[in-house]
Amino acid sequence: MRGIVGPLSFAWLAAVAAGGCSMFDRVGGGQLSFALPQTTFSIDTTDSRWWPSPPTGVPQVVCRGPAALVTDCCQPPPPMAAVDCQEYPLSCDDNNMCALAFDYDDAETVDLGDVPALQAQRHSVLAQATVEQLDIRVEADDAGALPLSAASLYVAPLGTSSASGAGAIFLAATPLMSGTVNLGAQAQIALSSFLMDFNTPFGLILSAHVVVESGPAPTGALTIVVNGPVKASF
Repeated sequence: MRGIVGPLSFAWLAAVAAGGCSMFDRVGGGQLSFALPQTTFSIDTTDSRWWPSPPTGVPQVVCRGPAALVTDCCQPPPPMAAVDCQEYPLSCDDNNMCALAFDYDDAETVDLGDVPALQAQRHSVLAQATVEQLDIRVEADDAGALPLSAASLYVAPLGTSSASGAGAIFLAATPLMSGTVNLGAQAQIALSSFLMDFNTPFGLILSAHVVVESGPAPTGALTIVVNGPVKASF
C-alpha cells in the first residue's frame, strides 16, 4: 500500500527542490540578528578604472541650449583639437557643458561565513533573512574633491564586477555622505535571496557616476563603508 504524503511532506519536498537542501539540513532553529560583514568600497583617481582626461583637457564648451557652440563634444570648435571619444568618453552634461563622463564600479565580496553567529550553523538553512536599511559611512581625503554626480549599490553573484554585469540587481541610490539608506520591498527580496544561501559568498557593487568638466584633472580618493543589521531565522 502506498504511503500518504501530507502537507508537511509536500512543504519539505518543495524546499528540497527549490533550495537544494538535503535531509541532513536542519530547519526551525529559532531567530537571530547579526550585522552584515562590513564592506569597504574605494574610488581613487590613481586606479586604472578612473578614466584620464584628454591630453588637451576637457573642452570648455557649451554643448546644449541657445548658447551652444557644438552638439558634438568630440569635435569642439577651432582652435581646440578634436578628441577621440572612443578613448575619452565626452558627452554633454546636466550643466550643458562638455564633460568626461563614466561609471566607476567597485565590486567587493561578502562572505557570511565570517559572521560568528552563523559559523556554528553551516548545516542549517535560513528560512528568512531581511535587511531593511543599510548604514553608509563616507570617508574622503579631501571632501568634495571628486566630481561624483551619483552612486548606486547593487547585489550580484560572486564574480560579477560591474553594475551592468550578469545577475546584478539594483538595491538603492547611495548618498555621497554618511547616513542610512532604506531598502524598498524589491531590494529587500533581492538581497534576501543571497543572504539565505549563507554558505555561498556573493558580491556588492558600488557604481559611481563621474562627471569631469574642464579645468585641472581631479585627484583624490573616496572610501564608502557599508553594513547593516540582518534579521534572520532558521
